Amino acid sequence: MNREIRHRSSHPWIARLIIAMTMLVLSLIGLIISDIYQDGSWNYWRIMVPVFAALCLWLSWYLRRAQHQIAPIKIWQEIAHWFGLFLAAYLISLFVHVGIFGRFEGGLIVITLLALTTFIAGVYIEVTFAIIGLMLGAFSLAAAFLQMYLYSIMIPAALIIAALIFWIIYRSKVKSNFSED
Repeated sequence: MNREIRHRSSHPWIARLIIAMTMLVLSLIGLIISDIYQDGSWNYWRIMVPVFAALCLWLSWYLRRAQHQIAPIKIWQEIAHWFGLFLAAYLISLFVHVGIFGRFEGGLIVITLLALTTFIAGVYIEVTFAIIGLMLGAFSLAAAFLQMYLYSIMIPAALIIAALIFWIIYRSKVKSNFSED
């Protein structure tokens, strides 16, 4: 019985880590694309909107399922949360299409909206999303202002954030194991 409880509690830890690292790697790829091919960042960040939404929604569902706390209203609230980002990204797409914004500026706006939405998901759903949201915000700032020092600042920052996420997840795992004993 105790082994079964420990086995179930280890899966959320692994799932959190995999999702957080996936989001971190996707963000770093976006940062590199934003630096090398600025117009390409527009398409990349629009594609990342549904990817990040799917990752966040899946992890939220997985954590609740593992804790036997599936509440349909909560899931619909999270879907509405991400749908708001889809609508905002669509509006930015219209602005880019009409010519109000350029593709690079539109990409910066979408990454900023993605950072905000991910951060808010971290406040209400899973704390690791808040850290990813802050990192995305820093990446959008770096893409806009720090072109010359982009890699020398953001790659170490991403590594520090990865270590922070690992530490937070590991600490929560240790606490849950300590409370089970």
